[in-house]
Amino acid sequence: ASNYLDLQAEIADYLGRSDLEEHIPLFIRLAEARMNRELRLKLMERPAPADLRPGEAVTSLPDRRKAGNWDVFLEMRDLRLNGGLVKNLDYVSLDSLPEPQTVGRPVAYSIRGRELVMTPTPDAGYRLLLTYYAEIPPLSGAQTSNDILLRSPDLYLYGALAASAAYTRSSIPLDLWEREYIKAAAGLAESDNHGRFTANIALRPLRSV
Repeated sequence: ASNYLDLQAEIADYLGRSDLEEHIPLFIRLAEARMNRELRLKLMERPAPADLRPGEAVTSLPDRRKAGNWDVFLEMRDLRLNGGLVKNLDYVSLDSLPEPQTVGRPVAYSIRGRELVMTPTPDAGYRLLLTYYAEIPPLSGAQTSNDILLRSPDLYLYGALAASAAYTRSSIPLDLWEREYIKAAAGLAESDNHGRFTANIALRPLRSV
């Protein structure tokens, strides 16, 4: 399946129970929630550069929930600050942040809800170079496909089938579907890592001989 309707039809065929068809969108949402918890793929990475003004230590993280244009922050991958020199910012817990009166070049950050909090408070204008993992755009009538479904339709299929267990009362081969989901997730992660590795090689300058 490469789209939402075909995926629902395939899940219905595997379940073989007409009384569960109305719950199939729920099974897909549960599979997506699981994938958001477990997967960290290059396909899920997003860049989000932002300008910091002096005295502003807090900036909003991406949180756009619109079908077809979904962009919701899930987890930080990399955060750098460009202000003459490009340096990575270190993560600290909210409890470890110093008093907000501290002013200088930011060296660390924390996350508070949907906000990025930096310390010290910027003493000048800086450019944030943020790379993060975004939620998988959820499938719906308005968002009929996404990169994960196109790359690994079996992951969606077996994830939704495994999620149906609470409704099927063990009348299905749950162990099989769970194994197939894990296999599909591992295969996608391996392919993703290989793509990241080969891309890095391609970007390396050739040495002269």
